[in-house]
Amino acid sequence: MEFEPVLCDYYIIEVQNFTKSLKSISNKASLFESDGEMDGFLKEAVSLLMAEAGAATGSIFIFDEASSELVFRVGYDKGEFWDTKRCSSKKIPRRFSLDDSEVGRAFKEDILHILHFPDPDDQNLTISRIMVPVVRGPDKIGALIMSGPGSEVFDGVNKADLRRAASLLGDMLSEATAFMVHSHMEPSFVRVPDSRVILGLKASEGLAEGVALPIWSDMDSVAEMIQESGDPEQELQVFETALLHSQDQLKRIQKSTSFGDTELVSMIFTAQMYMLKDKSFLGKMRHEISEGFSASKAVLKVIASYADRFSSMKEARLAEKAQDVRDLGYRILSNMAQPEREGFNYNDQVVLSRHIFPSDLFRLAVEGVAGVVLRGAGVTAHIAILARSLSVPLLISDDISLLEIPEGLPLLLDATNGKLYVRPDEKTRKNVSEKHRLKKQIPGSYILKGHLSDGLSVSVHANINILKDAEDALREGAEGIGLYRSEFPFILKNDFLSEEQQFRLYRSIVGIQNGKPIILRTADIGGDKLLQGRSESESNPFLGVRGIRFSLANLEMFRDQIRAMLRAGYGADLGIMLPMVSGVEEILQARQEVELCIRQLEARGEPFNAHPKIGAMIELPSAAMSVRELAGVTDFLSIGSNDLIMYLLAVDRTNENLSHLYRSHHPTVLRLLSSIIKEAVDEGRDISVCGDIASDPQLIPVLVGMGIRKLSVSPSQVENVKKRLLQFTHEETLQICREILEVRRLEDMDEFMKSLKLRYPYAEEGASS
Repeated sequence: MEFEPVLCDYYIIEVQNFTKSLKSISNKASLFESDGEMDGFLKEAVSLLMAEAGAATGSIFIFDEASSELVFRVGYDKGEFWDTKRCSSKKIPRRFSLDDSEVGRAFKEDILHILHFPDPDDQNLTISRIMVPVVRGPDKIGALIMSGPGSEVFDGVNKADLRRAASLLGDMLSEATAFMVHSHMEPSFVRVPDSRVILGLKASEGLAEGVALPIWSDMDSVAEMIQESGDPEQELQVFETALLHSQDQLKRIQKSTSFGDTELVSMIFTAQMYMLKDKSFLGKMRHEISEGFSASKAVLKVIASYADRFSSMKEARLAEKAQDVRDLGYRILSNMAQPEREGFNYNDQVVLSRHIFPSDLFRLAVEGVAGVVLRGAGVTAHIAILARSLSVPLLISDDISLLEIPEGLPLLLDATNGKLYVRPDEKTRKNVSEKHRLKKQIPGSYILKGHLSDGLSVSVHANINILKDAEDALREGAEGIGLYRSEFPFILKNDFLSEEQQFRLYRSIVGIQNGKPIILRTADIGGDKLLQGRSESESNPFLGVRGIRFSLANLEMFRDQIRAMLRAGYGADLGIMLPMVSGVEEILQARQEVELCIRQLEARGEPFNAHPKIGAMIELPSAAMSVRELAGVTDFLSIGSNDLIMYLLAVDRTNENLSHLYRSHHPTVLRLLSSIIKEAVDEGRDISVCGDIASDPQLIPVLVGMGIRKLSVSPSQVENVKKRLLQFTHEETLQICREILEVRRLEDMDEFMKSLKLRYPYAEEGASS
C-alpha cells in the first residue's frame, strides 16, 4: 500500500533550522501519558518541520516491533490534521510493510532521499517527496515523509540539519513508542501464539503456573475495555460496585496474615485506603458521572486532576503521592473492567510488563501473583533482590513475541532455567514440575555453624531486605544477620519513614533473631536506588549523592533512622554499618550523630542499645586504599564486593552491554581483596564479605585463604555455602589463595578457575546465580 500525498497550500520560507524548531517543543516530549498527548506533540512537530521545508503534506510513521510494520501516526493533508484514530474509514491505523512500500523504504534506508514523480491529477506537474528515517542512535524509531509541488521545492533544504532534527525526534519518541498502536489494533493483528518456549534470563528463581496478564499500557487502555451504558444511573452503579470491590480488596490485604511483613503492607496500602474514604475525592467522581460522563471517564478525569495537582507540588513528600493516586485509579478501573472476577487480584496470574517499580512488585507479591516476566534486556539490581526476597519468580526476556500474548493464555514460568512455556501441554507441565520437585527434595546436610572440614570456624550470616528474609534466614540456619538493607522500606514506600515506622520494622527483625548478632546498614539511597521525587536526578547517580553522603546531607532523616535502630537493638548484639564510605571523615561525622542520638534517647528515658558496634562498608577504591585508617575509627568492616568490583573495573553491573566485563575473579580484583583483608586482620578488626562473591563456590576457598572468617549471603544460599566450606581444609584454602594471587592475566585466570573446579567440583544447585 502506497502513501498518496494530496496537494495543498504551503509555506515558503527563506531560513531553515529544523533542529531549532524541534528543540522549541522538546520540553513537551516527557509529558506523554496518553495517545492524545503524544498525537498533539507529533502534530506540532510535523507542522514545524513542514513549515521549515516548505512542504504541502507531512506524515510521521512509527515502527511497531510486534508486527515489524510501520504505522501511520499523524500527518497534515490539505491543511487538515489526521491521527491514528481518523486515518481509515474504520478508525484503524494504516500499516505499511517494510518491503513493498515507499514508507518502508524511508525507514530502511540510512540516508535522506528526495524523489520526484508525476502528479496523479495532472501529468504536466511534478510532486517531490522527501523521506527521512527517524533514528535514535543505532535504533530506528520510524520515518518522516513530506511532499510538495514542483521538482525544485526541496532544493534549498539543509539536508544535514533535517537529519539531525529526525535524530532529535527519535530521542524524543524513544520513551513514548509504547503508546503507539496497541490500543487501536485491528483484531486481525492480535494473533494468539502457538505453543512455544520463550527464553530469558533468571532474575529470581522459581516455578509459576497460571494465565497471562499483560499490563503493557496505562489506565487509558483499561478504560477502553469498559462498556459504557449511556445511562447516568447505570454508570453510577458501575462506579459504586467497583468502589466496594476496591475497598474490600484493600481491607483483605491489610488484614491478611499470609504475608508476614504487616508493617510494610500497611505502609504501602494505607494511602489508597485513605483516598477511598475521602468524601471530596469520591464526590468529584460521582459529580462527573451525574454530569453525563461515563464511570470510566469520570475516574480518569478526577485521577488525572489529582495526580497532576500532586505532581506539581513543590514539597516532594506530597508530589510523590501522584503515583498512589494513579495506582488507585488503575485498581478502580480494573474492577470496572472485570467485575466478574470478584474484584481485582493477581492470584494464579503471570504478569507481563515492560518495567516494574519496587512498590509495584511488592503489591503483586502481597496480592498473590504467580510470577512476573519483564520485556527488556536488563533489570535494576534491587528489583531482582526484592523479587528473590518475596519468592516471586521473575524472568527477563527481550523476545518480541511476548507482546503477542493475550490475557488469559495458559503459561508455565520456569524462571530457574530461564524459560516461559506458552500454552504448555500436559507432558511439559509434568516434566518441569517434577524437576523442581526433585530439586527441592535433594537431601542437605544442615549444619548449625559453618566450618571447614578440619574444624576451622567460618560463620555464615544472611543478607536480608524484609521481614520474610529474616524468617527464611532463621529457618535456613544463618548464624546471624550480616546485612539488613534498610533502604528497602524507603524504596517500597517511595518516601521517607518516620522514626516510629522504622522502629517497628527493625524491632520485628531483631525480635526473631533469638540473640543472634544483627547488623543494620543505614540507608544506601542513591545510585540505582533513588527515591522517585525525593532525590534529585543526577547525571551520574553512581558517582553522586548516595549512601553515607545522602544520610549526612539529610541529617534529620539520618537521626530518625539511628534512633530507630538504637531502640530496636535494645538487648541485642547490634551493629550499625555505614554504606559507601569514602574516608575517615564521614565515619567520624556519623559517630558524632550516633552520640547525639544516644543523648537524645537518654533524655527521653526510652530503652535502647547504648553501645552498638559501628562499622563501615568497603565499596569504594578510596576506602580500599585506606583500610588501616578506617579500622582505627570502626569496630568492624565489611567488603561490599558488588560495588567495589563495579567501581574498580568501571563496569556498571546493571548494564547488559557491559556485563561480560564484570569479572569477580579479575586478577586486579583478587589482589585488592587480599590487601584489604590483610590490613584489616593486621589491625585486629573483624572483616566480612557480603557481596555476591561470598556465595560463589569458586571464590569461597579463596576468601577463606585470604583470611575471611565471616560470609554473609542470601538466605537461600546459607546451606550451600556451609556445604562448600566442608570441602576444604585450612591448608588447602591457603594453597589455593597462594596460587591464584600468582596469576596476572585474565585469560590465565579463566583457565585457573576451570582447573579449580575440576580439583574441587561442586553441585550445580549450589552455584551462585
